[in-house]
Amino acid sequence: MTNTRPNILETGTPLFCDLYHLTMAQAWFLDGKANEIKTSEAFFRKNPFGGSYLMCAGLGEFVQWLENWHFTDEDIEYLRREQNADGSKRFDERFLEFIKGQKLEISINAVPEGELVFPNEPVYSVTGPTWQVDLVEAALLNAFNSQSLVATKASRMAYAASLDGKQRPLLEFGLRRGHELGGFSETRAAFIGGATATSNTAAAKHYGIPDSGTMAHSFVMSYEKEVDAFKAFMRYNPGNTTLLVDTYDTRQGIQNAIKAAKETGLPLMGMRVDSGDLAYWAKEARKMLDAEGDNPLFKNVKMVASNDLDEHLIENLLVVQKAPYDVLAAGTKLVTAYDTPALGGVFKTKQYMNRPCIKIAEGKTTIPGATNVVRIVRNGKFEGDIICQAEDTDLVQNGKLQRNITSYTLNSINGLKLEFKAGEQAYTVLQPVVKDGKVINPPELNLQKLQQRGKESLAHLDEEYKRLSNPHIYGVGLETNLYNTRQMLILNAQLGR
Repeated sequence: MTNTRPNILETGTPLFCDLYHLTMAQAWFLDGKANEIKTSEAFFRKNPFGGSYLMCAGLGEFVQWLENWHFTDEDIEYLRREQNADGSKRFDERFLEFIKGQKLEISINAVPEGELVFPNEPVYSVTGPTWQVDLVEAALLNAFNSQSLVATKASRMAYAASLDGKQRPLLEFGLRRGHELGGFSETRAAFIGGATATSNTAAAKHYGIPDSGTMAHSFVMSYEKEVDAFKAFMRYNPGNTTLLVDTYDTRQGIQNAIKAAKETGLPLMGMRVDSGDLAYWAKEARKMLDAEGDNPLFKNVKMVASNDLDEHLIENLLVVQKAPYDVLAAGTKLVTAYDTPALGGVFKTKQYMNRPCIKIAEGKTTIPGATNVVRIVRNGKFEGDIICQAEDTDLVQNGKLQRNITSYTLNSINGLKLEFKAGEQAYTVLQPVVKDGKVINPPELNLQKLQQRGKESLAHLDEEYKRLSNPHIYGVGLETNLYNTRQMLILNAQLGR
């Protein structure tokens, strides 16, 4: 036991799992089934935040863990000491000898970070020895569920920040309210989703992204007079003179910010409002600044809003109340994915020893077999997705459908069918990442590039799907052969075959 928390991504410990993954692995091994091949896939059933899409994130860090995956002598010794409730050894020595020195043999197809996905579509497809496939489940879902939620939340906030046609920076200020020690993954995901900078200095350094910050109420309160605090901050931060004006009286704070600029002779770069009626105070501040006429000290003052912002409040401030904000700083409701704190992504067995499998339960019937997703693009916009069998690798070549496809819309009461013709622009969403335990296509790690991918993905989505409330539901269907297989397996189960 040590007081030093391990860096799981660097150690690659397979103990980044739930206990039952190891006890099941032991049972498979002792029963001679450990090396039987299966495919499990990760997907989610419901879009978060009342929206119509999910932006994928987390793949890069999941693969970093995979690249270092191995059981250390310390891992084996820990498992050797584990006991059941009755005091018996939890793990058989034969199993411990089996896993010692084992290398990964799994293959993974996955959706790239920044890409959009929709309910019931595979996001990861993992194939390999049954014990190894299950042993990576917890790490995969931990990275996918948490980071995809924050990336999606950030994308919605960034979208709201430009709804009136003006592009505004979205700052991530969530370190103190985040759930993760250090906030690295939360900052990473927020940046992929569209945040332009972070207050988290350590994460900014680690990921090579911009950092940003203003000042805190504590600085103002350390001076007898607010104006003296402002002047001191401006003198010693002449390139970052955005002042927090709501420590005591917001109107007086705005006046003191103007006075501090005049008395220091330094340009005022911004005012941040962190409480009260955000729209009212932004308008009042702008009036006071306008009253200064052509004074060069106030030519480029940016109004910054914070205080529990989410996409709906941002939309209301900018579109309904016409608040003259230039920058939005979001913290709690961004990094905690406040109104949908859990995505509920799952990892289900889809194929075992080349036989398609299905779980049948009310509202949770799965799609059988190893699958992929073909995305149709018309006039530069996503037209619809078709879940198909992974073995249909010839469906798309050179960015075009190679044959006609009939798609049975998921959850359609009347079995709606859509036809897509050969020659349509299309691409497969899941891409090969790992083959037989080796990374063959390393995921992009540059966050600026991942953010750009996210922006491009959103640009391909019609506005009706991006509405913050009551968006249009994006179409996802099953290709004919997969649809027929699913119906047959459901019928066989009902007949008890």
